[in-house]
Amino acid sequence: MVDAQVIEVPGPDGTRAVKLSSPDRLMWPDAGITKGDLAAYVIAVGDGLMRALRDRPVTLQRFPQGIEGEEFYQKNPPKGMPDWVRTVSCRYPSGRRHPQIVVDELATAVYAVQMNTVTFHPWPVRADNNDNPDELRIDLDPQPGRTFSDAVEAAQALREVMAELGLTAWAKTSGNRGIHVYARITPTHEFLDVRHGVIGIARELERRLPDLVTTSWWKEERGERIFVDFNQACRDRTIASAYSPRPLPGASVSMPVTWEELPSVQPGDFTVLTVPEIVADRGDAWVGIDEAVGDVAPAIALWDKDISERGLGELNFPPDYPKMPGEPPRVQPSKRRQDKADDEYMAPKAERDAELRLEWGMPLVPPVPPMLAKPVAGIDAKDLSAVEVSYEPKWDGFRSIIFRSGDRVEIGSRNEKPMTRYFPEMVEAVLANFPEKVVIDGEIIVRRPGEDRLDFEMLQQRIHPAASRVKRLAGETPASFVAFDLLALGEEDLMARPFAERRRLLEEALAQAKAPIHLTAATLDKEVARGWFTQFEGAGLDGLVAKPLDGAYEPDKRTMFKIKHERTADCVVAGYRTHKSGDDLIGSLLLGINDADGNLVSVGVIGAFPMARRKELFDELQPLVTDFEDHPWSWAGEMMETRTPTSGAGSRWNAGKDLSFTPLRPERVVEVRYDHMEGIRFRHTAQFVRWREDKDPADCTYEQLEEPVSYDLSDVLDASGAGSVDQ
Repeated sequence: MVDAQVIEVPGPDGTRAVKLSSPDRLMWPDAGITKGDLAAYVIAVGDGLMRALRDRPVTLQRFPQGIEGEEFYQKNPPKGMPDWVRTVSCRYPSGRRHPQIVVDELATAVYAVQMNTVTFHPWPVRADNNDNPDELRIDLDPQPGRTFSDAVEAAQALREVMAELGLTAWAKTSGNRGIHVYARITPTHEFLDVRHGVIGIARELERRLPDLVTTSWWKEERGERIFVDFNQACRDRTIASAYSPRPLPGASVSMPVTWEELPSVQPGDFTVLTVPEIVADRGDAWVGIDEAVGDVAPAIALWDKDISERGLGELNFPPDYPKMPGEPPRVQPSKRRQDKADDEYMAPKAERDAELRLEWGMPLVPPVPPMLAKPVAGIDAKDLSAVEVSYEPKWDGFRSIIFRSGDRVEIGSRNEKPMTRYFPEMVEAVLANFPEKVVIDGEIIVRRPGEDRLDFEMLQQRIHPAASRVKRLAGETPASFVAFDLLALGEEDLMARPFAERRRLLEEALAQAKAPIHLTAATLDKEVARGWFTQFEGAGLDGLVAKPLDGAYEPDKRTMFKIKHERTADCVVAGYRTHKSGDDLIGSLLLGINDADGNLVSVGVIGAFPMARRKELFDELQPLVTDFEDHPWSWAGEMMETRTPTSGAGSRWNAGKDLSFTPLRPERVVEVRYDHMEGIRFRHTAQFVRWREDKDPADCTYEQLEEPVSYDLSDVLDASGAGSVDQ
């Protein structure tokens, strides 16, 4: 594999040297197209691509492992970006602002390819006036039953409507089955006005071709028609740019075409491999688009006429948008209750947040989903060497974002449901130790009685419906809170600030805090962190978390890194549960380990199998199916207090869940990967490694498991004095 290559990219300020790592990484495995091929493509179509991107905020659709791997949309400027890459601050539907990258030159686009960007999503605005669109965009989306040829017919009719309004229409393939129609407009109106102009055009097209196109937002009402997607005109809604590759088999491209060409082309004609030659032969079909600027006012007049003369109103906005005046209920028609008025339907989060911000007097209000971490293979992983990080212990408790405003406290959870009622002692601690107005991310933990280590099972017991039980447990097993990030302080939203700054402010905010409120330890020293990784497990912790120092707080995104212990164990397969999609598919295999008395103890499950393998496993295991009479997890096992899948799994966390299973003769052994134990069971779901036909089930004992050296939890909590990570 070629490690890297340097690409010389000419530009307005001279030639840039852009380093391209792993140029032979396959981005489209089916087509054999590599990262290096993608960079060459971007350069080959550079003139047209820059015409679509230049001077616009751009969201990057990235695929670190190629299109068959995970993807994410990069809105914040990438970490370690060259100093010649420009950014601009953009406002989002929530009211927040943060910077986005601006592609001013071709070298920036090649740099985006270095980060495994496949598709560029530019805003329909210019960087210096990004509240007023200079581009009108309409996405013609064929519903099932319609073809690309039908979309061509709709596009040609749409062109006529736009021409009557003084707008010059330009067409491109979507890269799939649809067609995108654009027009340049003078930036004299803001997003909502332009959206209304698009709706006016869409409704006029629908009147002319009622059997072919529709403006119905709900899929169940569209039928076999082409949806005119008016919401692509909303703020922070983007379409793949002209010449952008798409993450589809064959590496198709969103290709500008002339109106004369459109009836004779097919989307599959245009790929990363074919488009450079086409462009070299006939040039860019959108030459002249920047000079053909129209006025959106006549389109807005269509909207006004629909309102005043036809009695039509607002159409649905995207789900994350504030509910707009006159907008229909945000519930699909088939699920709408006839006994509820429009205003009884819950407004979307953006609207609720606006009201709650007034209530709380803070820029952030509950719920806020926490920022997440993605696993890496050890503290020396390549992903960690590429960025400067702060290391912290990974706490094994309930992830919680806590909000305080005066006497008001809410304790959030990982699933955004409040846990306030379950931890009354924590409410008291927050009022005594937190600043007056603050939002802090951290972990709720419980110490094992009589031992200086964490106990997750006892923490689970704290979630109980009975107020009397909650009060008793708050006294018997009081919780602590370990803080590790600061989202807001006073009137200021800090999520866009770099983590190094948020950590410094968190240290200042909790400088006088006392137990049970703690500040997590943090260090920039990899060797110190390496010691923590080994030592702190003995106190019941779960590894390490690494946080990029320059990273913003991004809710529900995996922008941090987690380093967890990884071990293997040989286990007996003693049962299975079927998959939710079929009774002849394995959902999970039930694992057991023999204790010192020879009893088979239920320790967890494995369940991550490809669908084809689930069917194969089901057939393979049928000869081992038995009854419960002589099975180690029969009722007799439970009477002997042996942990079984049913006795050990029933709790209010899975109330109502079917815990039944099919018993198997305990004759097969499987090697699994796990991170750590919680008592006598695996703390998390184990992962399949291989079958061990060479192993005797009797040899699968607890003696094989690695036991971490004991370490006092108090010493971990005292390590919070490791100091600031601010640079």
